[in-house]
Amino acid sequence: MFAHKLMRPLGVLFLLLALILAGSVSALAAESDPIEFTIQVSPESLTEPGEVKVSLRVANTGTEDMIDPVTLYDPAGKLVGSFGDGGSYLLSAGAFRTWEGTWNVTQEELDAGEFSYTLHYHLTGDDGELVELKRQAVARVNFTGERVKLTITRSISPEVVRSGSTATVVYELYNSGNVDLKDIRVKENISKNAQTVKELAAGEKQTLTFTSKMGNADLASSASITYKAANGTKTYTEKVEEQTITKAQPNLKIELSSPSAGVNIGEAAKLVITFTNAGNVSYSNVTVKDEKKGEILTNLSIPAGATVVEEKEFILMEPTTFKVTATLPDNTGETQSLNAANELTIGVFDPEKTLLLTLNLTCEQETIHQVPADVRFHLTVTNNSNIKAEKIAIYHGDTFIYTISALEPGASMTLTRDAKISQAGKFRFTAQVTDSLQNNVSFESNTLQIAYAQITPAPTQVPVVTVAPPAQVTVAPVEPVLTQAKDVLLTVASVLGVLFAAAFVLFVASTAARLQKKSRSKAAYDHLELAERRDYTEPADEDEDDDDDEDEEREERDELHELPVLPHEKIIRTVVKNEAEEVAPASDDMPASDWEGGYRVSRVEPKEEKAAEEEIKVPESLKAEAAKEEGAPAEEKPAEEEAPRRRRSARRAQRTEDGE
Repeated sequence: MFAHKLMRPLGVLFLLLALILAGSVSALAAESDPIEFTIQVSPESLTEPGEVKVSLRVANTGTEDMIDPVTLYDPAGKLVGSFGDGGSYLLSAGAFRTWEGTWNVTQEELDAGEFSYTLHYHLTGDDGELVELKRQAVARVNFTGERVKLTITRSISPEVVRSGSTATVVYELYNSGNVDLKDIRVKENISKNAQTVKELAAGEKQTLTFTSKMGNADLASSASITYKAANGTKTYTEKVEEQTITKAQPNLKIELSSPSAGVNIGEAAKLVITFTNAGNVSYSNVTVKDEKKGEILTNLSIPAGATVVEEKEFILMEPTTFKVTATLPDNTGETQSLNAANELTIGVFDPEKTLLLTLNLTCEQETIHQVPADVRFHLTVTNNSNIKAEKIAIYHGDTFIYTISALEPGASMTLTRDAKISQAGKFRFTAQVTDSLQNNVSFESNTLQIAYAQITPAPTQVPVVTVAPPAQVTVAPVEPVLTQAKDVLLTVASVLGVLFAAAFVLFVASTAARLQKKSRSKAAYDHLELAERRDYTEPADEDEDDDDDEDEEREERDELHELPVLPHEKIIRTVVKNEAEEVAPASDDMPASDWEGGYRVSRVEPKEEKAAEEEIKVPESLKAEAAKEEGAPAEEKPAEEEAPRRRRSARRAQRTEDGE
């Protein structure tokens, strides 16, 4: 509410400034504006709302043509399209433009007694920029008929109402028409009874007051007002909107405080008064008085919901206790008194009787080499005041250490305490004592820093070498489970190592044997291919026949060229011949085989070189088989062609036998 009251004069001030500024701008524009705008209406008087004829004239009285056209708007703010080209017209220097039309005058315009047309256009300013200007042509219209009009103003007091107090609503009725009114009836919501004004002449005012007791809830004010013209029967009705009448809920608290508990004699002490208004009641012209100092604050304002802090200084020569009472006129229309929630005592000290203690803290070691560590503190307490200090309590932080019963002025006392500290850091002790004014005073010692550092090993001397007697070393017992596991792992590792070594030796031996056998095989002159099985009912593989043919061709060439026989060939032929002599003569009945399903066939060669040309006795079955391979009967071939073929068949049989 205080802010609302403050805004009203500020709003009026800003409005006046705006009007003055607008007037100044208009005056400056009028001095340099070449546009003239005039209006005439007919008729100039009306008894009721109706149509009038309007004549407008716009002229450019300057010496320069207009850059932009002028635009015409009617009293309702609409563009007049019949003026110029779509409502706009470009005026050259000395030219003018007229327009005629009609306008329906409303009752509001009749009540105001005027209406106006507006012209919009642009002019070039001194800085070369275009400036938009507006010019109005005002037409006066007199209302000569009856105007029935009642103006109603409502006011509520107080602004908030305490429970059980009276709320008042006042209506001011003003006849703003030109005829007398009658039977004015006002029905207010907060009252059960309506009030009536029988007659109210034109230009007169009358007030009606309604009251109601405030209960435990807010009230709502609204009204319905009816009236008639003195010479008419028509009933006019006006409505007044609802407004809440608020129930007062005061909640103000006053507290006293001071930045210091005491001052020296003759010094200024500061008293701080805090008003906390948590209610909806505002206070103004508040006065604050102290029981001993009298009136200390005046003309205070405490708005609803605000907190106000006031300070006052006093020169004190003795200890003083403040007891404050505030007188509080409020916006409920009442004045209340309220005491501060607390009393405040500010002490005054005599320098000659002021306690002053000094505490000096030392430690036998300022560096520790392990944590926790044992240290010894020495605290010296000295009474530097002129009075005796009694019951001095010594603390380390919040831990009580010791109480010194008394210290005479100038006396000292040293306390020694052994302590176990958990870490390095800063340490400080506090002394608390009650002074002559029964104030609890604290004094702190100096801050002692204890650091942590590792021990630096001392330099070692070169020792004299002395042969030490043999020392018996006892091996620490090992857990049985670990020992057993270790033994098992060692055994397994040993066995695996032996097996690996044996396998490696066998591998080397087998590799050497294979290499030796391979070298002997390569050194031999004749290499005989061995087959696992020889089947004479199936034709031989092409590769195998090719190899045999090559060997046979080589032998035939050797025989034709009468090459010398190598020693190993002689041995092989001798062995074959001996075996061939042991074979029985061929007959139709084949001898029994040494193996199931097979026959033993041996290659026979002569002991001497000429025996190669002789016929080798071959069984008839082999001859038949050879004849089948050649595609002709065996008996029809000549002996010289049959002998090499028989030898080849014998060699195949011998290889088959050796392979089996």
